[in-house]
Parts: sequence; C-alpha cells; structure tokens
Amino acid sequence: MGPTVALHARRLIAVGILFIGFTTCVAVADAVAVSSPTRAAVATSGDGVEPKADEVVVGAYIENIQTLDLATNSFMADIYVWMRWMNPELAPYESIEVMNPYERWALTAVPLTAKPVPQPDGSLYFAIRYQGAFNTNFDLAQFPFGEQTLRIQLEDQRLEADQLTYVLDSNAIAIDPQVTVPGYDIDEPTIAVEDIRYSSNFGNLNSRENDVYSRVTITIPVTHPFLATSVKVLLPLILVVATASLIFHVPPGLIEARIGLGITALLTLVAMQWSALSNLPDGGYLVMLDVLYIASFMFVLTTLIQTLATSWKAREGDEAGAIRLDERMMVIDLAVFVAVSAIIMWSFLR
Repeated sequence: MGPTVALHARRLIAVGILFIGFTTCVAVADAVAVSSPTRAAVATSGDGVEPKADEVVVGAYIENIQTLDLATNSFMADIYVWMRWMNPELAPYESIEVMNPYERWALTAVPLTAKPVPQPDGSLYFAIRYQGAFNTNFDLAQFPFGEQTLRIQLEDQRLEADQLTYVLDSNAIAIDPQVTVPGYDIDEPTIAVEDIRYSSNFGNLNSRENDVYSRVTITIPVTHPFLATSVKVLLPLILVVATASLIFHVPPGLIEARIGLGITALLTLVAMQWSALSNLPDGGYLVMLDVLYIASFMFVLTTLIQTLATSWKAREGDEAGAIRLDERMMVIDLAVFVAVSAIIMWSFLR
C-alpha cells in the first residue's frame, strides 16, 4: 500500500506543478504588463489656441479600423482630418500628404466640402476623409503579448516649418466608441505635432540643407486581451508538455510506446509553433513565443533521453529502480520547465 500511495502522491505533485506553472506564467506576465508604462503620450494640445498666420489648427476623428496585418506591418483605417487657418493665401488641404501609406494606390482622400468654409472667427475650415492601408512598424518581441502602436503621419509636402506649422485643436483626437479590432483591445488614441528634420534638400537647389517640416502623428495603441491570449497560447503548450510527461508513467519495458509518445509530442509542438507564428513576418530575432517553444522542445528531448536511460536500467533487471527514477525525473523536469518558462516571460515582458 505504501508504494502505491507514494506513486499517486508523485503524480499529484506533477499535476500541481503544471497547474502552478500555468497560473504563475499568466500572473507574472499580467503583473509585468500592468506595471509597464504605456509608450504613447499626448502632445500638449492647443486648447483655446486661435489660428495665426501660417499656422494650421488640426484634429482627427477615427471612424473605423478594419484590419491589422502583422505580416506586412500594416493596418486599414478610416479617419477624418480637419484643418483651420487664418491666412487666405494658404491652401494646406492641397499640399497635406500621408507619410506612411502602405499602398498609395489604395489610399483615398475625399474632401468633405468643395472649398474651404469660412468660420465665425474669420478662419477657414476644410476636412478630408482618408480611407486605406497605412504602414507602421510593429514591435513583436513580446508576441503574443505586448502593445502594438498604429500610426498615421501627415505632413505638408511643400511648405517648411517656418512657413507652415501645425497646431493641435482643442479636443484634437477622438475615436468612434463602436470601433473594434478583432483580437485586440483599443486604448486611448493620441495626436502630436513635431518638427521633422531631413538630412537632404532632395536635389532642390533653392532649398536649404536639413529642411524642417511640421508633422502630425496620430497614434492608436492596441493590445491583445491578456486572459484570452494566455488561454489560447499558453494552455495548449502546457497540455502538450503534460502529455509528454506521461512518458514517465509508461512501464520502462515498453520502450517503443515511450518513444512514440515523445515523437508525437514533438510533432505536435512543431505544428502548433508553425500555426501560431505563421502570420508574423520573417524577422531576424526571436519573439517570446519562439523561446517558449524552444523550452518545450528541450523538455520533450530531455524526457526522451531520460526514458531511454531508465528503459535500459529496467532491461538490466532493476525495473523497480527504473520506475522510481522515472517518478523523480518527471517532477524535476516539470519544475525546471515551469521555472524556465516563468523566467522567459518575465525577461521579455518586464
């Protein structure tokens, strides 16, 4: 009765380690994600600012975000951009340019009025609706977690910053409350104005070196839902590792069954990794999920090596010792896997 109780106790310990490992990984990643400050920041708004000569007050309204494509570093969006200015000789709506289109031929700019509309304060008003794909650089190191930043950049293509400067309107940015992106949570969008210096005059002999232009940047932070992503990505990984650990419960004499179980786990991991990372671009670095899969591969490989050793031990006549060694190795391997996985997630998400 004693050996049977000890055997069941070791199995319960192994199951407990897996459960604790999953909850620990989720808790560590959640705590780090919550404590990480957002990278987006709102530039000082021109609240109450009246347009001056050569100044263009701008604002934007995000009507929709259709798709987000990690493989091409692009997203589809539908936004309104408005402008107000005092100088009647300016026509900023004619020279404003989207600086980061993904496919310019697919980007449409539709004016909302045929010509500038006079305002009660003497300024002129014009609005444009942009629809199409925009390019943005995704930071995928923390995939499948981490924050992604969608950017839309606007700039005047003719006038430099000392001739035309953008100023933020009061309430310069807003988003339709019904906008959703499947698989992502949308954080508060921001808008900023900055001067961009180019290290070229683009061959124009009448232009100065290091031209400076005023640029408007609209930023939309999005994140994966943490709990749902953890269940979809981490839980299957834990289940495959748990299945691979069953090798240690197969009698040492059945070496073919043991090897078959390990090979099946390896093939399953390969298929899962390909499926989970197939939508990512070919990058020159490992994302967090890559490293977690590498740790899982090493776990299965280690169990295969150890089960071969214990099987040979059983063939030499010490089957009871081989079973005891299997039980110890199962607990040790699972504990090491959980610890390594928690360290990987902490190092990437901190």
